[in-house]
Amino acid sequence: MSGHVVVRLLTDVPAPHAGTVPGTVPVLRLSMGPAGGGWDVVAEAGPARWGYAADRYLPDPTADEHFAVDADTCAERRRLDWADVLYGRLPRPPAAAARWLAEVTARHPACALAAVPVTDGGWMAVAGAAGRGTPTVLAGTVPPDQPLLASCLHAWLVRGHALTDLGYVRPAGAPLTAASPPAPDGGRPPGW
Repeated sequence: MSGHVVVRLLTDVPAPHAGTVPGTVPVLRLSMGPAGGGWDVVAEAGPARWGYAADRYLPDPTADEHFAVDADTCAERRRLDWADVLYGRLPRPPAAAARWLAEVTARHPACALAAVPVTDGGWMAVAGAAGRGTPTVLAGTVPPDQPLLASCLHAWLVRGHALTDLGYVRPAGAPLTAASPPAPDGGRPPGW
């Protein structure tokens, strides 16, 4: 999955895949936010249009639209250079994930967020390019085959938050999982 992604806040849309025909585009629904609050979001990849809302095409101020690219498989430099979100699909040990994030954001400074799954569970993400930001380990309940997580994190940043503001990121209906910076050696932080 590389290409156009739309992430919407679900405030009054009850269906988990509202606005989509199941099986036609990749969809991920998450609950995320600071401790004690937050919202559900739905990310859709593929043939979506600006402001897509359930059963209608309208401007939607809660939507974040961006370009996401799988940096592990994409060989087209231009797509990588223009991407708002870069993600990896190959799970890596924590120290290798931190190195991968530093390298990919340094090579592609237009990237606003990069994320990669971690071998012992969860994801590591960094906001900003060329070394700005601290890698954050989060989303322990989101499996490595869900790269739309990176797009949901981008929507969080676009709304003016930092990755470290996240108290939890989980599939809708799953138990809470805390976000935290990695330990100094690149491994899991204490108590993760």
